[in-house]
Amino acid sequence: MKSYSKGKIPQIIFGSKKTNELIHYLLSSNVHKCLIVSDSRMIEHNISIEMLKMLDEAKIAYEIYSEVNSEPTDQMCLEVSHLIKENHYEAVIGLGGGSPMDAAKAGSLIAGIPQEIKDLHQYGKSGNMMKEEWQRPCLLILIPTTSGTGAETTASAVISSVEHQLKFSFGNRNTSADLCIIDPMFTMGMPAMPTINGGLDAICHIVEILVGTMANDYTNTILYECLKRVWKWLPVAVNEPDNLKAREQLSWAAHNALANGGMPNGHAVAHALGSIYHIVHGQACIMVLPTVIRHFANDSKEAITNIGKIMNLEMEDDAIVNANKVADEIIRYYKILGVKNFNQTMQERNIQDSMEEFTEKMIPAILDDFKSKEWMPAIHTGDFKTKISKICEMIYFEK
Repeated sequence: MKSYSKGKIPQIIFGSKKTNELIHYLLSSNVHKCLIVSDSRMIEHNISIEMLKMLDEAKIAYEIYSEVNSEPTDQMCLEVSHLIKENHYEAVIGLGGGSPMDAAKAGSLIAGIPQEIKDLHQYGKSGNMMKEEWQRPCLLILIPTTSGTGAETTASAVISSVEHQLKFSFGNRNTSADLCIIDPMFTMGMPAMPTINGGLDAICHIVEILVGTMANDYTNTILYECLKRVWKWLPVAVNEPDNLKAREQLSWAAHNALANGGMPNGHAVAHALGSIYHIVHGQACIMVLPTVIRHFANDSKEAITNIGKIMNLEMEDDAIVNANKVADEIIRYYKILGVKNFNQTMQERNIQDSMEEFTEKMIPAILDDFKSKEWMPAIHTGDFKTKISKICEMIYFEK
């Protein structure tokens, strides 16, 4: 059996209408003042308003930072950290999709760094300034309102650097939340495209971990089940936005896709696409996934075969044939959901980068992401330009 290491995960409360358990947790933790990090739309959600009423009734003071957008920047995270230090909040609540939760995670950890930070990127996973012993000065509670990012369970935050024009992973072993509340009611009635992008992100987490270097018996036990549920229930949620069973299944699978270890390696390329071309994260990930499958064909034969069977494909004895079948099925699936590939997206936006220009922009951004070191065969060693150019070429010309 392959050996593995599993990091800590937060206390998890899962279930519809479970957001009301937040108050009990705060009171039992002796919290009297908290900061809510969200976005302007989600803070107006009816469940969010109910949550604020419960905080008022419990006499727990709160302030709201709702400036987070779809790509949380290093500047936003620093603003959150300043608020925490100035106001001595006892808890930070990240409420929203991956962006508000990442801003809450990063901001609360930055507040515990006893240094003046001039360039947050230097404290990221590819930098050399972060220390594992640094801890945030407050409790961290995360409440996801989408089904996809899994950011509530991870010990890192994905941040956009304004100066460097790239996305980077930030965090240490103390970044994990103290409590996560996954309440599928937040996702009820969610419009089609946010639902699709969240679901596709979850599929990419699952598949990238299953074929990746850190897959093991622990991750695989639950991830195949996660894939079955997202693959089945995502189209249902898109067509029936108020279907509670579909929403519960997606929330469960999206959460568990990242709660059990492993490394979503393809995200190194998806983050580069997102930072350079500002493509929505879920779409960027699914653009990359067929290339991930084709690249890992020989090194992850068994996993790709099992994935194909879940997709009801007829698998053969040839690893390359099977990988191409799975990659083509992923393309068929996302196109049915109305998602466009890279080439179509660039044409829509009237971006006319040649293959060479595309590759030149992508290579440094991909290599900056520590997940680029988890590809098989490796793409970050030796003649890395040729290796990554091949990856970029497959994405650029994908039909």
